[in-house]
Amino acid sequence: MLHLCHYSLAIFLAPFIFVAAFTGVLYGATPQLEQMIYQKILYVDQLPKHTAYPLSQQVYAAYQVLPHDAVITSVRPAPSVRDTTRVVYVQEQHPDKNIAIFVNPNTLAIQGQLQVYGTSGVLPLRLFLDQLHRSLLLGEWGRSYSELAASWLGIFAMTGIMVWWLSRHKKQPQSHNRFWHKTIGLAILPMLLFFSLTGLTWSKWAGANIAQIRHWFNQNTPSLNLQLNSSIQKKSDPHAEHHLQMTPQHQHPILDLSAFDNIIYIARQQGLQAQALQIKPSNNLQKAWSIEEINHRWPIQIDALAVDMSTQQITDRLSFASFPWSAKLTRWGVDLHIGVLFGWINQLFLLVGGLLMMLLIFMAYRMWWQHARPLQTLFTLQKQLGHIYLSASKKQRLILFSILFLIGILLPIWLVSLILINGCVGIIAYLRSKNSHKKCP
Repeated sequence: MLHLCHYSLAIFLAPFIFVAAFTGVLYGATPQLEQMIYQKILYVDQLPKHTAYPLSQQVYAAYQVLPHDAVITSVRPAPSVRDTTRVVYVQEQHPDKNIAIFVNPNTLAIQGQLQVYGTSGVLPLRLFLDQLHRSLLLGEWGRSYSELAASWLGIFAMTGIMVWWLSRHKKQPQSHNRFWHKTIGLAILPMLLFFSLTGLTWSKWAGANIAQIRHWFNQNTPSLNLQLNSSIQKKSDPHAEHHLQMTPQHQHPILDLSAFDNIIYIARQQGLQAQALQIKPSNNLQKAWSIEEINHRWPIQIDALAVDMSTQQITDRLSFASFPWSAKLTRWGVDLHIGVLFGWINQLFLLVGGLLMMLLIFMAYRMWWQHARPLQTLFTLQKQLGHIYLSASKKQRLILFSILFLIGILLPIWLVSLILINGCVGIIAYLRSKNSHKKCP
């Protein structure tokens, strides 16, 4: 059974893992390249000679270049004197496409616009590589490839360590390829299991199942409640004419832009100390504004506040320190997986892990090619599956199918791939049998 899982099945499924590792290496190797390519947009030309303009005026500068149907979804104030401020918006015809306007906080000049994505705010280069790694640019259904890779990676890692443990005392000659495959596999076993587990938590179908299990055990990641009590009367502002607002001729939803300055002041008073902040305004009187820390480097700072800007009262609060342990582990795992938790050390971890995983698979295929061929492997797989099924008792078959069913519920793509492989093997066995009968006199 171990031989079946680790050798025969891996020959057909390892290419998906290799592609995931390769695209992951590309993603992990490009943060510095991205910063260099977009340097003129991300950073101010020279250090300021005076304090930066208030955030409200920076947002107003961005308003002047917004498309007529755009809605501001978030604002990220410049985290340092060298950075630009990001004003992110979406348009009605492209609700899933986030565009950032980069504003020089010292001159209010617009330094450019780029599509951005995710908590880390990746730019077009890494956005392309992220989608390549996640879905091979095939959309939502393309995510099945990365989920397939993550599902089988953990199984191949565990069966590999079991094969090594059971054969460790056997004295038999080892080929050069087998030696390096075993050595590399043992060395990066924790990495393989980590990539598999974190990849599954982020996947489409298995990820949803894992989230549901966490929900059953009351281990959800907390989220801000932005709903306001509709019975609360909104106070009028006697100084409204002093606030920067959109003029009537624009079609953008009107925001009290001074609220951007106020919410930062409130956040600092309430203990949010991270330099990297994200503000999400609300155009709905029944929803609060939110401000959150977005420092995902260790020790991470992701506390958040919901604020009723009409009264400037805190309506909800999130503190990472009070998160359930599963939510903390998930957050740390995701940040480690995308290479931001420990900076360049984390990036190096990803690169080394991905390259060694590719080398591990390459050595396995070299070892396999010296002794087998694709058709021969299929025939061997067919014999192994048939032998396991026929030699098992009814009780063993029941246990086996029960285990497969339970794993399949958690990892549906894994189960589908197993059924497809068995179907292909069955078709080949049928064709072989049909051909052999034709040859018989």
